[in-house]
Amino acid sequence: MAKAQTKKRLGSILQEAKLISPYQLETALEEQKKEPQRRLGEILAQKGWVQQQTADFFAEEWEKVIEQAEQGTPQSLGYYLREAGLIDDHQLDAILAEQGQGRMWMRIGALAVLKGWLNQSTVDFMLQHLHPDKAGDSPFLPAK
Repeated sequence: MAKAQTKKRLGSILQEAKLISPYQLETALEEQKKEPQRRLGEILAQKGWVQQQTADFFAEEWEKVIEQAEQGTPQSLGYYLREAGLIDDHQLDAILAEQGQGRMWMRIGALAVLKGWLNQSTVDFMLQHLHPDKAGDSPFLPAK
């Protein structure tokens, strides 16, 4: 059965993920009206409100990623956070190392929030769309 879902616009996605504010979206859209050849993500990145990698991920990959998740074959949250430029390789490696050493028994999203690299609303947005079965889970990993 084909979905009748229309593609969400980049600004709506970034706003829903709490990566930009309504003011930032409105400002970027106004600037885009003056320069229609510029992409919204490019304007947001140029203003320093999101990384270009993040804008590109949500503009170009998000629909495929959602489809993957709906088919039951999503990647890990850490993978998507890195692909979207929301955390970098060093941050992900640091989280995985702490988990592996048993110093932090928290999930990747919770640790990224604890370290101040992400806000909880963004982690919740990603989980709701990519791992809805885990969206309500405790931030703590189960004891081994």
